[in-house]
Amino acid sequence: MTQPAPAPSAPTFPQPDEQATAAAVRAALKQFRVWAADPRALVVDTETTSLDGQAWSFAGGRPGAPDVLLEITGEPETPWSEKALAMQPEGLRERLCGLPHPRTHCDAVAELLAQNTVLAYNESFDRPVIERTFDLADLPAFGCVALAYAPLAGQWSGSRGYWKTVTLDAACRAEGIDPTQAQAHTASGDVWLTGQLILAVARRAQP
Repeated sequence: MTQPAPAPSAPTFPQPDEQATAAAVRAALKQFRVWAADPRALVVDTETTSLDGQAWSFAGGRPGAPDVLLEITGEPETPWSEKALAMQPEGLRERLCGLPHPRTHCDAVAELLAQNTVLAYNESFDRPVIERTFDLADLPAFGCVALAYAPLAGQWSGSRGYWKTVTLDAACRAEGIDPTQAQAHTASGDVWLTGQLILAVARRAQP
């Protein structure tokens, strides 16, 4: 009986050498300095009912500013996952009950995004959330802070061939920022932390 051929092994991508790694770090630092110097830089974040649910909270603010420019809280239409509820204060769902849906503020969100350089720590998560929560199409491009930071975190994925992203808390701690300074699992708190991260990286010395 003929034995089936073994499955081909997954390709392995070697970690960039020292010169290529240094170049990636320099490019990352340059990007963070561009963001830090941009007066229109706007960090956005959302809190959702589940990984594929709508936002119940949205916030947008400038890096380093003590207060956000826009913060929206409302009752979403999508069901809550147990994990999402467990991350939030007890009784949150009840406090949101009866509030207008965040979509009622779609014009304000659209105007804010259109007029600024939009950044999100996890762009691949927050951008679709904003699209489906506020029924917005043709959003501007978002800069992804997590991807930009990945070479600075220094964790290479040999199976995928790129630098791994790390959590916002991990990136902040690596840059000497205490994540507990911001209220955990809130859109405004993560906006503030992301802004602090951008400024901290921008202050790094060039290698």
